[in-house]
Amino acid sequence: MPRSLLITKADGNKEVFSVDKLKKSMFRSGVSEPVINQTISQIKKKIKPGVSTSRIYRLAFNNLKSANKVYAAKYSLKKAVMDLGPDGFPFEKYFAALLKDQGYLTFTNVVVKGKCITHEVDIIAEKPQKNIHAIIEAKFHSRSGGKTASKDALYTHARFLDIKEFWNRQKILGAKPSTGQLESWLVTNTKITAEARQYCLCSGIKVVGWDYSSIGDNLEQMIHHKGLYPITVLTSLNNESKRKLLGHGVVLCKDLLDDKNSKLLKRLYLKKGQLNRLLDEVKLLLR
Repeated sequence: MPRSLLITKADGNKEVFSVDKLKKSMFRSGVSEPVINQTISQIKKKIKPGVSTSRIYRLAFNNLKSANKVYAAKYSLKKAVMDLGPDGFPFEKYFAALLKDQGYLTFTNVVVKGKCITHEVDIIAEKPQKNIHAIIEAKFHSRSGGKTASKDALYTHARFLDIKEFWNRQKILGAKPSTGQLESWLVTNTKITAEARQYCLCSGIKVVGWDYSSIGDNLEQMIHHKGLYPITVLTSLNNESKRKLLGHGVVLCKDLLDDKNSKLLKRLYLKKGQLNRLLDEVKLLLR
């Protein structure tokens, strides 16, 4: 492998292949050092100048899957979140589930009145004990390389201001809590452009992005820390089964261990061995 090997990113741009960057992505996923080194060694033998980042990902994923399915599942997290698509509704349900685990009351796809027009809000999250009421815009991307830009931040802020004006009027009239903080959030499963970050910081929008934490939360860290993995990370389920589960509102791996979903699992028509492997994978993933 050439010392300065150029690879092709998802957006078509070229960059120098970084072993350290690949190591860090596996380390964040909890992969052991010996397996990381073995995987890097295998990848170096198979890549050539101009290789795509998606090809490198597949090589790494397949090697990790052979070593340990849990390593592969955690390593695939970013792609797995994108696989919640193609539309953004499963992502909204998934992020709402993450917030619910943090003690929020959550509601998805809610029609809310503003001063000028009504709005369909992706997620409303409330934490009554802290008087927090969050209006959340969920910006979902189903393809690698996409970024959340300033136009998304501008839209989020404009809608929030319209809703906030009506909120303030309702509080005066006694139809809303007289105390409490109305917040604007922008949540995305991708990176955020520098211009969008600047606007969010200036306008007070809380941001939750894939690898972003300067004025918000890091979505990747949030998921790993809490172990709230989407079912799309599972290597023991095919895409058809995943879509069926998502269609019934099951978005978290841990929900597959809930007795209330046992009938739903039976509808996947998995053989006993397949079902056991699935449940074993979930249990290992959540340890």
